[in-house]
Amino acid sequence: MNDQNLMMHSFEDKTESLVRLLGSPGSNVTARQGDRVFNYHYLPGEWASLRASLPKMRVRLEKLGYTPHIHSFADIMSSIFEGKGKKAIDAMTSAEGKTNLPHKSYTGTLQQFLIGPELSLASPIVVALIGILEEAAKTHKSVLLLTDVEMLHPLVRVSAFEQVMQGKFKVPTVIFYPGRRGTVGDNPSFLGIYSSDGNYRSTHVY
Repeated sequence: MNDQNLMMHSFEDKTESLVRLLGSPGSNVTARQGDRVFNYHYLPGEWASLRASLPKMRVRLEKLGYTPHIHSFADIMSSIFEGKGKKAIDAMTSAEGKTNLPHKSYTGTLQQFLIGPELSLASPIVVALIGILEEAAKTHKSVLLLTDVEMLHPLVRVSAFEQVMQGKFKVPTVIFYPGRRGTVGDNPSFLGIYSSDGNYRSTHVY
């Protein structure tokens, strides 16, 4: 099966679908602890095209009276690493030329500072996201747009945030999701390399 069959509509069509969902009080996510979370899907190879489409999407939302807030997971993670994780990561980077560290050493260190023992409300990356949501909630008709989800691989899957942060999404949140349609129902495959994940509480926009 080719990518055209696996996915989906143009960015323009998906944006219009998203707009309709945002404007619908009867959206099927409203019954799920009030969280309004939407996974806006694109193929992993379409990253550059997605980035190019964001300014047009911002303008479309603004014309409808929304206040879009765009945040990158790359920036969120970088701010955490530049804080408490800086010394440990600098030491690990310095050691690269002297010893061949196993891949797990890198991912384990990154997970320690981003997530902790397990993803929870106390995890630094979750604390950062909740702070962004609370700040966005201060403005009229806010919509949070989260980009660069690729950066989460292989540390954590997107669905884990929905589970842990249930009830914490104070404004409609759009997660730009790189992947493919899964093999069971609407369940997606993160980056097209993970098995279909049925743990999403969100609405998928293909």
